[in-house]
Amino acid sequence: MKHPKFAKRFHQAVELAGVESTQQELSKLLGVSEVMVWSYQNGEKLPRMAMAIKMSDAFGVTVNWLLRGVGDPIDRTPSSKPSKRTSRPLRKSTQAIVDFVEKLTEHERKKALGILELTFQKK
Repeated sequence: MKHPKFAKRFHQAVELAGVESTQQELSKLLGVSEVMVWSYQNGEKLPRMAMAIKMSDAFGVTVNWLLRGVGDPIDRTPSSKPSKRTSRPLRKSTQAIVDFVEKLTEHERKKALGILELTFQKK
């Protein structure tokens, strides 16, 4: 059974996290084989819950969004411990986006989020 919607969200999560998207790097990050990463990328397999949680932590997205496409992809709950994602420097392009968003007013952020939601909605 194919899971193209999960594959699309997996790619989006990797992009949102700004992590290296090669199968080799993702396999190191997630602790699975490159073949398994390929299976996730191509919608051949869905991750088990423990792996979905690991992906969620590594990419900074919610499990509910990653597996089901429900809700906001970004995990906005405060964490008691720093995640691996926040302990290493962001890519320059990702940092530029973060810097830009931090300068926006709350109203402008809501508008931008609305535009992003429309952009990434299921078609």
